Amino acid sequence: MRLWSAVLLAIAAAAIAPQTAMTVCAVTASVLLESLPYLTLAAVLSILAGRHARVLVAYAGCGCTEGPSARSIPAAIATAAMFGAPAALARVTAAILVSRFVGRHDHDRRTSVLGELVALVPAAVLSAAIMLLLPSLPLRGLPTPFLIVCGALLGVVSSPCAFGGVALAAALHASAPWCAAGVLCTGGIVPSLWRRHIHEVPHDPWAYGALGLACALVAARHGGTLVHPRMTIPLTLTAIVFLVFAWRFRAHRARAARWLAFAALAATIIGAPAPTYHVTETTLADGFAGERVDFTGVAVSERGHSALVRYAITCCRADAAPVALALDRNLTNANGHWLRAHGMLERDGMQLQLHVDVLTPIAPPADPFIYR
Repeated sequence: MRLWSAVLLAIAAAAIAPQTAMTVCAVTASVLLESLPYLTLAAVLSILAGRHARVLVAYAGCGCTEGPSARSIPAAIATAAMFGAPAALARVTAAILVSRFVGRHDHDRRTSVLGELVALVPAAVLSAAIMLLLPSLPLRGLPTPFLIVCGALLGVVSSPCAFGGVALAAALHASAPWCAAGVLCTGGIVPSLWRRHIHEVPHDPWAYGALGLACALVAARHGGTLVHPRMTIPLTLTAIVFLVFAWRFRAHRARAARWLAFAALAATIIGAPAPTYHVTETTLADGFAGERVDFTGVAVSERGHSALVRYAITCCRADAAPVALALDRNLTNANGHWLRAHGMLERDGMQLQLHVDVLTPIAPPADPFIYR
């Protein structure tokens, strides 16, 4: 009954707001697909090396496995690149200390890839909702303690993996730096509420087949605007492993996992709609006055201010964050069109803006995202 209720709710949401429903489905699928190679690696290593393999994956993977995910070395590198080495070191240290108390039992329990995936669904859906709501939230001007607490809560409940938590903090950094600090204090350090009670989910050959096909389709599209193109090879290998799993567990059945797999496959086939662009603060943090810049993005004008905006993906669609470049002129007539701008950065109060020398209309690119 619970499964059919979820299906009916999804159909109703698609009928009422089809664009929003498509975006939520695509973002949710992107989180699950980005996690699959790491979950699959953990499952394979658990067979080959026993329970201690999960500890190795916790440090070598992206943090999609159980326990405090900030122990992930790749995620720590991303943290250092965005927030500095001290922040990355502090997060890794805190996650290791927390794992000593709350994470050690996680490595003694085996669950299937499907079980891990089902457990990630609530956090993946929540990540999609947060991504949609962020541009419309009035974060500026709110009390600092309130922002820190809100960020800490987001870090606990919304990040299905360490990369997702870092990217969420990066997305908040421009408009609400204290909220971003709260995310860094808990995301990947305090174990996710969604992963506290994971029940064993049986294997299902149809689920493995559908997920394998989804991985193959996204890999063939070099990420398909769902995940970072660097995931192409891991997703290809995951698709192969899932074909093996489908044959190996052909006699097993798991209805819930099967519906989830078919939904993920449908989302990859339908594709992801382009993001909604809004004027935002300039987020070219490494820029400096006098630097010459070429930038391509969508022209957005609101309240007399214009900017070129494009979204950047760090890990998957769920962490897509706006990269905006304020302009020294109003582009009301070009609102919503793709433009390529060339000029020099200049200081405008507390932010940088581009003194435009050349502005050229261009056709919308096949991939609207840039990748960090």
